[in-house]
Amino acid sequence: MKRSTPWMATLALALIPVSVPSSARAQDQIQTQTQAQPPQIVNKPKEPRFNLTTGWTYLWADQGNHYHSNLNGWFARPAVHVGRGYSIFFGSTNYYGTNAKGSVNSHGFTVGVSKAVFTMPKLKPTIFIESGDIRVSSKGITNEAVVATGASFAIPLASWVSLAVIPAEYVFIYPNADWRNDYNAKIGFSFPIGPR
Repeated sequence: MKRSTPWMATLALALIPVSVPSSARAQDQIQTQTQAQPPQIVNKPKEPRFNLTTGWTYLWADQGNHYHSNLNGWFARPAVHVGRGYSIFFGSTNYYGTNAKGSVNSHGFTVGVSKAVFTMPKLKPTIFIESGDIRVSSKGITNEAVVATGASFAIPLASWVSLAVIPAEYVFIYPNADWRNDYNAKIGFSFPIGPR
């Protein structure tokens, strides 16, 4: 008399052919879904090609013989962005005040290069260097070469305007072989012009 196959063994043999293809089909579906999903592209916000910064400026001017005068005025600085955080700018500064000789009008015209460093979405620091000419009228008109360097930062307020601050700028002039050290600060608004 033949022994009958236990019913549990029969059930297991019946399920094995079904479970293996199901697992294979599930893996195929996962691979198909993975391949079908397109790569996500993150669009970075476009930087402006130009910007114009203008506002108030203060100059602690070295007049020689340990005498300094305080001058106030306004400035304008258009810039073009050339990539990799670099910009080329033209600076125009105008100061008004008094010194030991009387009233003073000072006008500076410079060209410089700035570099963005450690930029963040809500804070954009830069360092810069510039050079040009200062025209001073005080009991006569004089023109002096100038070199200046410093640091600045911008705080975006909206897509069309940022608060621009130059807290520290060292200004060097050398009139008549007399070394002069000036300190300059600026605050104003910067307006982007045109996308890249």
